[in-house]
Amino acid sequence: MRQESSDPPTTSTESAGGRRRGRPSVIDTEAIAEAAFHLWSRQGYADTSWNDLAEATGVSARTLIRHFSVKSAIAWIGVAPATERLRASLSVAPETAPLTDAVRTAIVESISHRPHIQRVGRDWLRLIAGTPELAAMSSEAYRPWITELADYIGRRVPEVPAAIARALATAYQAAAFAALTEWAEEGAHGDPADAVDAMLRWMDIVPRSSARPA
Repeated sequence: MRQESSDPPTTSTESAGGRRRGRPSVIDTEAIAEAAFHLWSRQGYADTSWNDLAEATGVSARTLIRHFSVKSAIAWIGVAPATERLRASLSVAPETAPLTDAVRTAIVESISHRPHIQRVGRDWLRLIAGTPELAAMSSEAYRPWITELADYIGRRVPEVPAAIARALATAYQAAAFAALTEWAEEGAHGDPADAVDAMLRWMDIVPRSSARPA
């Protein structure tokens, strides 16, 4: 989903792009992620050490480890703000709006329209697609996003079992991610949100009460 951070910068003694002395200063998580994605795309995720990341970001390895603990935390740093944008869109969706429309709109709104973030997203998507270790983490990384969407589906259609709501949310996440991956692989032309919107228009949730008789 959108690869941008809407959270306040993390307080530390250093910042990406150059070391600083004294307190307080900030870590620019967006800049760290961008530098890491570029480095990983050239050098490979598995072959990049914390010292390599420190050299690329200008933030000491000790500080990076204190804030991220594992390299994969940097790779999935954009999921939390994407989840926040998803939640915000769902919270203002009219109750009268068709469920599928509300879901599609919220997912599309969770995609960044910022050109800078889209450039980072292209490297990120290629990284995930080309790194089995990271690809295997997708379901866990997106758990909060999936839970948010599943809870919304459950509220809108109370008769849907929780397991079904979660399965539907998981399918939406997989479809959106597939659209983004295809967008990146085909040259990252245009807005990735449009690619996601086009993909999700093939999907529809029809409650039993609204389904046509056979």
